Amino acid sequence: MTSTFDLVIFDHDGVLVDSEIIAMELLADIATRHGRPTTTPQAFNRYLGTSFDFVVDDLRGAGATVDRDGLYDSFHDDLFEGFRARLQPIPGMPELLAALTDAQHPIAIASSGNSQRVSLGITSSGVDHFFRESVIITADDVTRGKPYPDLFLAAAERSGVDPARCIVIEDSPFGVEAAHRAGMQAIGLAHRTPAANLSDADHLVTDVAEIWPILGLPAH
Repeated sequence: MTSTFDLVIFDHDGVLVDSEIIAMELLADIATRHGRPTTTPQAFNRYLGTSFDFVVDDLRGAGATVDRDGLYDSFHDDLFEGFRARLQPIPGMPELLAALTDAQHPIAIASSGNSQRVSLGITSSGVDHFFRESVIITADDVTRGKPYPDLFLAAAERSGVDPARCIVIEDSPFGVEAAHRAGMQAIGLAHRTPAANLSDADHLVTDVAEIWPILGLPAH
C-alpha cells in the first residue's frame, strides 16, 4: 500500500461505532430534565465530540444545579446498557479496518470517551480484534479533551510517529479542530453529522468507502 500517512487515528463514537445517536438521545434528555429543553438534533450540534465536563459546564452555565459525579454515573449506566443492546459498527468500517490490518498499517484510537466506554464500544460492535496490538488513547489518559490536541498528540507519541505523518478520521467539528491543532490532517466522516459541520476537514466524506483512496488503499 502506498500511503502518505504513517498512522491512521480513529475517533471512537460516530467513526468506529454508531454510538452517537444513543449518547445524544441521553444527553438531550439530561439537558431537558435540567431545565434546558433540548432535542436530539440540538444535542448533536451542542455536544457532539465534547467531553462530559463540557456538558456539565454548559448546564451549569444555563443555571442548572448539577451533581457531576452522580450524573456521570447514571449517564454511563444508561449509555452502556444501550451499547450492549443495540450498538453496531459504522457501515463499511469493519472492511476498512480489515484492509488496513492486512496491509500491516499502524492504526490507533483517540477518543474523548473514557476507557470503559471505548472498550465496551469496540467489543459490543465486534471490531475490538483489530485493535489488540494498537494504541488506544482515551479521556483517562489526558487532562484536556477535544478540541485540544492532547489525545491525538498522545496517540502519535505512543505510536512513535511524527504528528505531521498522521491522519485522523473524525465526525465532529471539535475533533477536526483538535486534529489540526495537533498538526494532522483530518477526514470528516459525515455519517450522522451534517456535512456542513465538518467543512473544515481536509477531506469530507459521507461514506466509509470514500476513505479508501484517501489512505492509498486499492478499490474494493
